[in-house]
Amino acid sequence: MRLKNGLQKVGIALAIACGALAISCSAVAAVCQPGKLVVQVLGSGGPELSDQRASTSYLVWVDQKARILIDFGSGAALNYEKSGANPADLDAVLFSHFHVDHTADFPALVKGLPFTGYNKELRVFGPAKRGVFPGVKEFVHALFNRDSGAYAYLADYADPDVSSQFKMELEEVAPKDKEIKRYHIGDGNSSDDVRVSAVAVLHGPVPSLAWRVDSKDCSVTFSGDTSNSDQALDQLAQGTDVLVAHNAARENDPDEVARLLHMMPTEIGRIAGAARPGKLVLSHRMKRTLGHEMESTAAIRKNYAGTILFANDMQRIIVGGK
Repeated sequence: MRLKNGLQKVGIALAIACGALAISCSAVAAVCQPGKLVVQVLGSGGPELSDQRASTSYLVWVDQKARILIDFGSGAALNYEKSGANPADLDAVLFSHFHVDHTADFPALVKGLPFTGYNKELRVFGPAKRGVFPGVKEFVHALFNRDSGAYAYLADYADPDVSSQFKMELEEVAPKDKEIKRYHIGDGNSSDDVRVSAVAVLHGPVPSLAWRVDSKDCSVTFSGDTSNSDQALDQLAQGTDVLVAHNAARENDPDEVARLLHMMPTEIGRIAGAARPGKLVLSHRMKRTLGHEMESTAAIRKNYAGTILFANDMQRIIVGGK
């Protein structure tokens, strides 16, 4: 009788907890089935010209369809083609910020998609303007404005008032301090629902975002470039299945700028230890961190015991499972 009463009390407590969190117990129990989401690394490097890597870019596959691009640095366009992705499946581009090594191949994407018969608006998300750094609208305007754009001959694609084969829908993301902005991607069919979320992160003076993609009870979080000195990334990464963190600085890196702009391995390990992803992927690998994988791993292992992967171009990471 005591056991029965005890179980009843546990059940009541769980029901109350689920109600308080405004989530269902079935959602709590949902488990990511391996292979429903796959992250492909199109570019695992930074801005260097001697690392034999494409610059930062990731492709998220949902049920074997390449739906979401995160950043599109130099070399990403060729690797996108090599991935076998069907351009018709692409729904959105999520920019973390507008440094060259995260954006350089975007004009190639805009030029190339119409050749594939792409017949829907491409949603393009990015941060808001701050100081000398553009927001997503200013960035696209600088590229494609018909009067002064670098690629003015493609101006119709960015002008909402002109009919053209290809269009972009620009969405400026400007979260308040540690606020998470959420968006739905797709045609409204719940079975194909993709949710993307963003939080503003510290990357020196550069307006920057970390992104999370959720679908099929699976999730992957992309840190982008950040020192995370304000710990803004922590909540976004909580409970994620895969965390892609940028390993562009060594522990106690002698480069002061590197320490200002990027996370130390111990900080990556702290976040991973709290978020508890099944897999931690270290990307944006620069020459100052290449060859120091054992050092970085040791620092991360102080707080995180899960799988650690060092990213390479074209690598596919299955979300869920071991």
